[in-house]
Amino acid sequence: MIGDTVVYLKYAGTEVLFDGVDHLLLKEDDIVGLLSGEDIKDLKPINERVLIKVAEAEEKTTGGILLTDTAKEKPVIGTVWIVAAGSGVYGEDGERKPLSVEVGNTVLYSKYAGNDFKGKDGSDYVVLRTPDVLAILS
Repeated sequence: MIGDTVVYLKYAGTEVLFDGVDHLLLKEDDIVGLLSGEDIKDLKPINERVLIKVAEAEEKTTGGILLTDTAKEKPVIGTVWIVAAGSGVYGEDGERKPLSVEVGNTVLYSKYAGNDFKGKDGSDYVVLRTPDVLAILS
């Protein structure tokens, strides 16, 4: 809608100068979600995207060895943040298909999938498509 604040992919869109004003033309698929507040946790993902609060990186190995910041791997487990799942995609029949994940699920996802964000409280978030979710953990 006109006036909505949107978050879009980093290299998405085409810049256009029209009547002396810069514009950015985006495909719907390039839009990650609608931002209703000033923090990424206020993002409402669209279509098949979900907003995930990333689990904290482990501080030490299972053997007790402390890890440096560079040795810590990007976590691939997260919890789908409250009210942060898109409404699904349209199927061939024109009907919207529900997502395979729900708010509150803990999920395992592809390591390099999605777009990373940092919340105002310092928490890490990632927005990704549901096909990048590898498993729902119980």
